[in-house]
Amino acid sequence: MSAKLTRREAELLGRLTKEYGFISKSEAIRSAVRLYLNLLELRSKDRLRMLQLINELIAPSLRTSSELVEEGHREDDML
Repeated sequence: MSAKLTRREAELLGRLTKEYGFISKSEAIRSAVRLYLNLLELRSKDRLRMLQLINELIAPSLRTSSELVEEGHREDDML
């Protein structure tokens, strides 16, 4: 599978690949996909919290925690 990345995404992927010791960018992407699929199995509030933690570790969010929590509430309401 191929994907087109923005310059920012490509730079972030390159940095993460080096920083976390992945063999290649492809390995980093495969790991990210596996993580995403595992997160889908969680309840929405748990998934939101995990994504928030991951985001804070990798790239600080422009959205506040309260915005992310509110998004989780909306997602719950839709279910």
